[in-house]
Amino acid sequence: MMKIVHKIALLSALSLTACSAQTDNSPILVGGEKDEYGCLPAAGYSWSKLKQECVQPFSIADIKLDDPANDTLAVYVILSADRSQAEVFAADFPSSRLLDAVKGGYLSQDKKVRLLKTPQGWKIRK
Repeated sequence: MMKIVHKIALLSALSLTACSAQTDNSPILVGGEKDEYGCLPAAGYSWSKLKQECVQPFSIADIKLDDPANDTLAVYVILSADRSQAEVFAADFPSSRLLDAVKGGYLSQDKKVRLLKTPQGWKIRK
């Protein structure tokens, strides 16, 4: 009889511990921090003002140029569907820059960034 009481007590204790709250011991992902738009910069994602979503500029760029400020880097350009705007992603810009179509290329509103169509191809001045 005593063995049955001990077994019942042991089973009761085990069943109560099974109901206790579980702690989340899952690992924190390195580089898993998202920016203010929910993009993962560590995975190469940036917010696109033209597309209104997170994109990898190097994967979807319409134009890829050498960066005139640093020849080991690239500048990526996404064009709007109607070609009226260009979005420029460059390492020295805190976020992408929108340029409006003008004769011969694209120009930023502050006139500091210009994307030019030349006979040799696209060139950027910033």
